[in-house]
Order: sequence, then structure tokens, then C-alpha cells
Amino acid sequence: MPVLTRRDALVAAAGFVVASAGARADENVPAGSSGGNLLAALPGKKPLIQRAFRPPNFETPVADLAPFYTGNAVFFVRYHLPVIPRVDTAGWRLRVGGPSAQRPLELSLAELKSGFPQVSLAAVNQCSGNRRGLFSPRIPGVQWANGAMGHALWTGVRLRDVLHKAQVAAGALEVVFNGADTPLLPATPDFVKSLPIDRALDETATPCRTGTAPPRASSCPDGPARTG
Repeated sequence: MPVLTRRDALVAAAGFVVASAGARADENVPAGSSGGNLLAALPGKKPLIQRAFRPPNFETPVADLAPFYTGNAVFFVRYHLPVIPRVDTAGWRLRVGGPSAQRPLELSLAELKSGFPQVSLAAVNQCSGNRRGLFSPRIPGVQWANGAMGHALWTGVRLRDVLHKAQVAAGALEVVFNGADTPLLPATPDFVKSLPIDRALDETATPCRTGTAPPRASSCPDGPARTG
């Protein structure tokens, strides 16, 4: 799978539109915070607050959080690992497996769209480190202010419908998600997140998105899910 190379990263950096060179976008964040406070525009995005470049982490300005829904062009960008693949939607697959998946699945985007009910759910997506840059004393990590969050209408397949098709065993404890971004060095641990099985099977769990593919610079992960 093609990945974001160093050359791509440098080209992308050269393509940033700096809205206010040297200006601080949020005076509440301490000077010297990771990535600074410059406003910069990624491809397909309006100017956002740059908190880190590699991996790309960009924050939504507070003024853009005022509308009921946060627009795609201003939605915050969060990655944990720097090697970001160029996802080919035709070849992309969602894999569901693990010891509690009695019927392991491998689904294409087309199969997700045609084989499951499509639903829309309004939900807030917020990085757990939101406002980290305002902590005292300082703690390590991306120094977010208030904008590592957004409210959107998510359209796609309910997570529980996919899990039901995988015939999750009654004794399952959690669902583990692994994105497609990877580290530069083999010694760097992978980044995975999990949901308790009761939460994953709730009807209000955010659906697997099957709408228009977001720009490569987005906060939407993709990759396999593992039950255990």
C-alpha cells in the first residue's frame, strides 16, 4: 500500500497556506507548545491551528465550532503515527477477527454499503487529549487547546450490525481497533484503541462511515477490528 513518504511530507509542507506568519492563534496555550500556533491549510482544508506536522495534528479554531455541525473543511486532524497510507477505496478491506469472532469477516467498502442498513447519527468526536495544552503543570503530548473536537452527522453502518454478522461470542469483553497508520521505526509500538463490548453493541455507537471518502488528512481511522 503506498504511504506518505518524506518527499510527500515536504511537498505538503511547502503547500501549506500560512494565514498569519508568526502570529499566535490561541494565547492560552503556553509558548513553545508542540507544533506552535500557526494557522496552516492542509489540502482540502481551511486554515487550522498546527499543533504538530509529522504526524499531522491540526486543531479547529474555536470560531469554527460555533455552527451546530463542524464542517469537514475545519474538522480537527489527529494522527498518532507518521506513516499514513494512500488508501485505495477499491482495494480497501475491513477485517473483523479475533478469538471471539466466530465468523471472521473481510468486507469491501461496496459490501458495507450494500449489505447493511445505512444510518445517520449526530455525535461529537473529541480527542481524549483535548485541552492538554492548558494543563498546569505541563504534561507530554500534543498541546491541544480547545479545538481537538467537532460535532458532525456521521452516515454509514452501525458497528453492532457488523459485529452481529461476525457472530461475536457471548463471552467477548471488548472490540480492539487498529488504524492503517504505522510508525517509522519497527521498535515503535502500534497504536490501538478499544471499546467495551457492551458499548460497541449499543445502537448509538458511531457507525462505520461509508459516505464520501475524506481527504487523506483527516481524523478518521481505518483498519481491522479484533474481538476478545
